[in-house]
Amino acid sequence: MKFLSTASLLLSLGLGVYSQSNITDCLAAAHIETIAPTSPSYRTAIRPLNSRTPWYPAAVAIPGSEEQVSAAVKCASQHSLKVQPLGGGHSYGAFGLGGQNGSLVINMKHFRGVSFDSGTNIAVIGSGMRLGDIALALYANGKRDIPHGVCGGVGIGGHATHGGFGFTSRMWGTTLDVVVGMDVVLADGSRKYVDKDTDPDLFWAFRGAGDSFGIITKFHVQTLLAPEVGTVFNFTFPGLKTAAERVAIFKSVQDFSITADAKFHMRAFSVPSLGWGDSFTISGVYWGPKETYLELIEPLASAMPNNTRHLNQELDYLTALSSFDQWQPLAQREPYNPPSVSFFTKSIISPDPLSDASLTSFFNFITSPNANTQGKTPVYWYVIHDLYGGQKSRIGEFPLESASYAGRDALWTMQLYSSPAGFGGGYPAAGFQFMQDMVDSVQKPQPETNFSAYPNYVDPSLKKEDALRLYYGPQLERLKQIKRKVDKNDMFWNPQSVSVGRPPARK
Repeated sequence: MKFLSTASLLLSLGLGVYSQSNITDCLAAAHIETIAPTSPSYRTAIRPLNSRTPWYPAAVAIPGSEEQVSAAVKCASQHSLKVQPLGGGHSYGAFGLGGQNGSLVINMKHFRGVSFDSGTNIAVIGSGMRLGDIALALYANGKRDIPHGVCGGVGIGGHATHGGFGFTSRMWGTTLDVVVGMDVVLADGSRKYVDKDTDPDLFWAFRGAGDSFGIITKFHVQTLLAPEVGTVFNFTFPGLKTAAERVAIFKSVQDFSITADAKFHMRAFSVPSLGWGDSFTISGVYWGPKETYLELIEPLASAMPNNTRHLNQELDYLTALSSFDQWQPLAQREPYNPPSVSFFTKSIISPDPLSDASLTSFFNFITSPNANTQGKTPVYWYVIHDLYGGQKSRIGEFPLESASYAGRDALWTMQLYSSPAGFGGGYPAAGFQFMQDMVDSVQKPQPETNFSAYPNYVDPSLKKEDALRLYYGPQLERLKQIKRKVDKNDMFWNPQSVSVGRPPARK
């Protein structure tokens, strides 16, 4: 990651010493902890997860109370700065750092508390909390939890406001589906509690596109009783060579998935065939005892190739969660400083079963020499097909109009990840076209399907209008209408946020 000198940095931000000091003076007057570009800790504070997308904020405000969040927003308004909250810092485009130079970043790391009402089983979670710590805190209160992703270091802020898919989601829904209220700060600095009764428009908008509408300080969530055990499983295929073999296996998984019990999560994982291990696996969890799992999985297991290795293990709930994140501890270390690496990710949501033509095209692409030859393949890549829907999935039971999140009808959600082939250095220019070709290998043979994308797997290469169409589809016009009411100056902005836009022409 390349850093600029202080003088060059201020010029790149369009901030002279006078204007830069104005925002920091305003924040200081409100007694808000602030990291300015001249601060020794600035470089650490703005280090992105993705070193390919560094941004240089005008300042990083670190409020310790809702009053200070409000004051920081008012300071940004006075100095005409765009604003973005920084939660876990896992945005693939570093949108929590503004997605551009010169924004005001409001770091929510002091909002970490979890309180629990044993009468209603509603928890109040600070928006600076990380998923692993949330799971531990909720499980300590009556063995409860909420649906959430598998990476314990991810923050709840962006996760819950753009979906929040994880290994309990087919059973429970997405993270935003259990949000029953939020404490928020709006563009005028006002503080407000929103739920389906107090402000149905904002409640709807924040649950799907929260970064466009304000800053959430607390989530009020309806917790659920966690299963006692989960049976974690893995299918591997020794000697697997051809695309046709992979297509046949995936079709068996897909046929099983359509009617799979909601307690199942399944994923297909593909990596290059470089001799490091299995290049294609099927794994997942059944939230129940091993005996029941073996009975339910039998139709799929019997359809697998004869030499398939089928491993399964019954684990307690928290141990199962840890296993999904490569056995990392759920408790997160602070300060949280994951390595900053260069990568590029795309996503595909398919509401329909993937056709024979699409599967054949995709597996032909990823098993070709261009995708598997050291020194020739431009990037190291992996692809995850996560089972999202099916007839018994809880996600699709929530009406589309229940939240601005649009991915209700998905069957598969795909994450297509890539990094420099040598696992270091800058991302190669050829990698962008390689990844687009991979996406095309899935979508072009299946033109009848209305593919979309998952907003938590940010693809910064998408133009704003394309990103908004893929993320929000039919929800977009209502989002724009609400945006015009509550943030007419487009203060809460990133390259793919909902913008005010022009009102529809009157007929």
